[in-house]
Amino acid sequence: MKDALSDRDETIIFRARQPKANVKPVTYETRLEQDLSDAGHLDASLIVADLDLSALSLYGGLSELQVRRVAERFGIPECCYARGENEGRELLRSAELGEARIAVSLKEGNQEFAKQVVSIAKGFALIESRLPDALKTSGKKSPGKLLAATLGKPEYAEKIALYASGDQNRLASVLGVKGSDNENLRRLTCLLGYWLWDSILRYPGVVANEVAASSYLNIHEDSFRTNPDIQRLFAKARYDGPFAEAKGPLWWRGVLDDIVATSGASDGRDFAAKQLRQQVERSQCCEDPSKPAGYYCMLSKKPVSLENSKGGLTWFPRGADLARISRSKYEEDVPWF
Repeated sequence: MKDALSDRDETIIFRARQPKANVKPVTYETRLEQDLSDAGHLDASLIVADLDLSALSLYGGLSELQVRRVAERFGIPECCYARGENEGRELLRSAELGEARIAVSLKEGNQEFAKQVVSIAKGFALIESRLPDALKTSGKKSPGKLLAATLGKPEYAEKIALYASGDQNRLASVLGVKGSDNENLRRLTCLLGYWLWDSILRYPGVVANEVAASSYLNIHEDSFRTNPDIQRLFAKARYDGPFAEAKGPLWWRGVLDDIVATSGASDGRDFAAKQLRQQVERSQCCEDPSKPAGYYCMLSKKPVSLENSKGGLTWFPRGADLARISRSKYEEDVPWF
């Protein structure tokens, strides 16, 4: 972890403390609150917790959910990780619970895990630094307007607001948080950060990841990923906001539209071919390579066509119109749905 930090960053491993003798027993949440306070960690940038905390002998029975609740009370962002998790099942479980959460994978090794964690912490810090100005310009009548202002894209407020359709309970609390003092500002930062990470940056619609963007542009994902000339054509659309590094390369879908529309091309592939004066391979549906894709399968993470996929699932945010489930994946995982 420390290798991924700069000289100005600091990581602290919080260790459970032996309960004081002759003290009235309290809940684990109350005890954890007190321990964090006594250790001077209430200004932490991020708490990272294992989903399995059974090894904490002094906190036997403590769960990651309890850690998250304590973090929420203090306005500290929290993320979790688990060893050997199935990413598809985790996505379905998270959607079923309807809770915003940040889960980081260990599959790519400890170093990559550490880089992601640092990027998440810096993402929340960036949101917090931008919030005061965003509150002045947008107010808090609409979470969509507030987050759009925080991202520097007020023109996308209505599209971002569509992502609130599945987050009503959580986002209602945004309207009740006051930004007048540091503690409430941190709570508001957490709420917006979770929404951004778990919904807007996760389900392609307003923003698209590498596979979803290439599929939408009708450019083969390998060409889009590896050809620097193609990357340069769409560089203006790159997302560079909070969590950009942790989420991997992302593109603003509206800016991609503007680039193609301004050129008069029929789609991204036509635009790239004309600009580079060469053939550009089209996208391919993962179910039927003879068909162009255009959309993104949330479970297989592959490009998929409209006719070979299912969309409009109840746990998809309404604004995520590029997110779908491929036909084979839907049939495979139908019991979970």
